[in-house]
Amino acid sequence: MQNGAWRDVLHEYIVYGLLFKALMVDSGHLEQASTKLRYKPLLEKLSIKAEREHHKYRRELHRLGCKVVKTEQQAIGYCVTLRLRGHVQEAIYSVETLRAECEVRLERLIQNR
Repeated sequence: MQNGAWRDVLHEYIVYGLLFKALMVDSGHLEQASTKLRYKPLLEKLSIKAEREHHKYRRELHRLGCKVVKTEQQAIGYCVTLRLRGHVQEAIYSVETLRAECEVRLERLIQNR
């Protein structure tokens, strides 16, 4: 893998992690809905797939010598602190862009059911 390619892996790790969390929250909101029997299993299945992708990218980051130390949403965006072969790095992502990319990944998961 090229030098700096860890950034692409980190990006996918972040997107799938956020998607996994969002699907779990949405699934929880369905508890009181009359349609929960129809949609809750689908959301749970999609959440599991997103979680698997998230863990796949986490393993790849580890293989590249990367460890995510901290993630948090701040006023400037979604901030990620990581350790890359002993050096601390920080990546900042636009929240709006991450949301849009979560939707794209969700569409992919739905198509690949």
